[in-house]
Amino acid sequence: MHAFLLSSLLVLAPVLATAPPGPWDAFNFAPRSKTVLPAAIYSTNGRVSNAAKLVRNAGTATLRGKGSWVALDFGVEVGGLISMRFSDVDPTASVSLSFTESPMFIRPDASDDSTFPTENTTYDGVLRVPAPLTTTSLWTQSATTLRGGFRFLTVVSASDGPVTISNISCAIAFMPHVENLRDYAGYFFAKDPVMHDPDFLTKLWYAGAYTVQTNTVSLHTGRQIPTVSSPGTLNSAE
Repeated sequence: MHAFLLSSLLVLAPVLATAPPGPWDAFNFAPRSKTVLPAAIYSTNGRVSNAAKLVRNAGTATLRGKGSWVALDFGVEVGGLISMRFSDVDPTASVSLSFTESPMFIRPDASDDSTFPTENTTYDGVLRVPAPLTTTSLWTQSATTLRGGFRFLTVVSASDGPVTISNISCAIAFMPHVENLRDYAGYFFAKDPVMHDPDFLTKLWYAGAYTVQTNTVSLHTGRQIPTVSSPGTLNSAE
């Protein structure tokens, strides 16, 4: 009996261990930190100065005039709470945020649909950050307005007054019980010389693994059913 238990533990031990480093790590989509910074500027519109400084929190950018916006690319699918800092703002200044997985749906007046699918993909609308904007501390999105996954965040000036923004980040909300999202217990690596992409199977495996992670959320951040009326999103169901 003791020998059987020992042999069982020896078999299980590799399953519980951390996967060894190797060439497969290059295909792991999981971010290295649960606080993800913008990796690039996808596009801007209107009067936006120093947008590039928002990448990896290099500095500040300023939006001037209603309808001016900057679209940030996090480089990978994320999901969590947005934080940013406001400074040098007009007392009447306000902003709105829109979220999308695909660059096809980047727009200043709507996100893609996370709450409920509609033909024109505008059910969610935007997340409004009204005046007066706080300048004494970091602004953080409320947990009840947590959205589904997104890669692109668009920050839009919703008023005529100028607003300076900086320190934009996304605090990952999925996999709350795991600190290191890349610490997989297993790994996959295969080359297929007859495929159009020899690494296709490896990419497929890691895409699936990351999808499982992004769909593992806290009990307190479930989607409310029936859904809230449009526009809006509410992830506070238990």
